[in-house]
Amino acid sequence: MRMKLFCLGVTGALFIAIGSTSALASGGRGMTWGKMNHGLSPGVDEVGCHAGGVSCNAYVGDTSCMASLPILCIKMDGSPRPSGLWTDFYNGWVGGNIATTQPVPGTWLTSQSAADQLCASYFGAGWQMAQFHHSGGGWAWYAYGNVRNDTRFWVRISDQPANCWNP
Repeated sequence: MRMKLFCLGVTGALFIAIGSTSALASGGRGMTWGKMNHGLSPGVDEVGCHAGGVSCNAYVGDTSCMASLPILCIKMDGSPRPSGLWTDFYNGWVGGNIATTQPVPGTWLTSQSAADQLCASYFGAGWQMAQFHHSGGGWAWYAYGNVRNDTRFWVRISDQPANCWNP
């Protein structure tokens, strides 16, 4: 095992990943989402697979893990759905707040735990990497926030090999 030390200069946070060099340089593919809408309800973003004319690949990933993108992070706090916000199975309310990290190489995402630790290092306890299948929906969902709309961001999926940490 080799120790890799990464400094996230913007926040001053320090992230240490312990793993083999091959795990950090997997060269695989990870799934990404984008921002679809903001303000359908005050302070609410819709994020999802199909954003900005680009679609994710929830089955094998859509972006090289060598790319550097922000991680979409979420804090599930049980926030009630805003009145008047229409939801369905494919566009659900997740009951939380979202934010994005600074861009990080997908090769840093060696496990769900490593990704969750990056979110917590940016935003504090209780923040984790957002996922495709939150209890409120899949393919797209709503949460409080105002994340970037100029880039895709890393999102995990629990039942498909579309994460950078998958072989």
